[in-house]
Amino acid sequence: MRILSLFFPRLGVQILRATRPELAGHPVGLLAGEGDGALLAAASVEATADGVEPGMTALQARQRCPGISFERDNARECLERLEAVASILRTRATPDVAIVSRNSVAVALDGLEGRFADEAAAAQALLVLVRSWSGLDVRAAVASTVEAAECAARTARRFPVIREYRPAASTMLPRREPVTVSVTWETPATAAAARLRLWNALASLQPALDAYEQSFRTVRVEVERGACRSAFIARTSQPIHRIAEVLDLLRGRVEGGALDGVTALRVTLEQPGPSVSGVPWRPAVATMHQLAAPAVPVQRRLLRAS
Repeated sequence: MRILSLFFPRLGVQILRATRPELAGHPVGLLAGEGDGALLAAASVEATADGVEPGMTALQARQRCPGISFERDNARECLERLEAVASILRTRATPDVAIVSRNSVAVALDGLEGRFADEAAAAQALLVLVRSWSGLDVRAAVASTVEAAECAARTARRFPVIREYRPAASTMLPRREPVTVSVTWETPATAAAARLRLWNALASLQPALDAYEQSFRTVRVEVERGACRSAFIARTSQPIHRIAEVLDLLRGRVEGGALDGVTALRVTLEQPGPSVSGVPWRPAVATMHQLAAPAVPVQRRLLRAS
């Protein structure tokens, strides 16, 4: 199976500038967090030209680019825009579409052989569809794995890049599913006991979240009191990666006597997506290589021919 990667370079900056046109042409950075220690999630071309890189702290980025403008990270908007693109592709082309990062969507080209002459034609048609529908800068590439296709798409420009076929150990698109945890009791519990059991049950989910490297944007809580059932949904401004963030989100909703008399609780983490948590930047470390022969001093001046 061959994979088409549709890569949206600096998607967060594109979305921001669509609503803030005054930022066009100026160095911009999207911050995840608050203060000088907040990590840079994305940077504009102008900021990158001054040496700013994702993963830097706000202080490091400002030192390299004093004129940079910081805005709040819009990772949730990026994932929602990619979900809209994926929905169009599922409707117009194939159901085998997956969001693989905050900047890219992968499409399995299997089953499209009868609709297009070859991979290049399929990639070009889908690229034109996404560009015309989204109005965003999009690049495309076809390769044998998701990782290779996305890497090639980063180097593409106007037309798709087609990499040669290479057998791959795995060509499966990532499948992401909601995560659910349930807690039940034989007799109604007090509010304090229900909260404690809920926190313990949620804490057991953290290894699963770490293993799958997922994020979630919605938390659904279903409460049972005998035959009575109720539910509420909590949404976040930024995708959730850790159970501690779920606890902070729910804390205000389950304080006091909100869970008094509960016989069952069910918490579902919905709207799964790829991990968009920032990775701290580390400066490149120069390596020393042993010379195969003695070093020859550089000749500063060329001898004039007599």
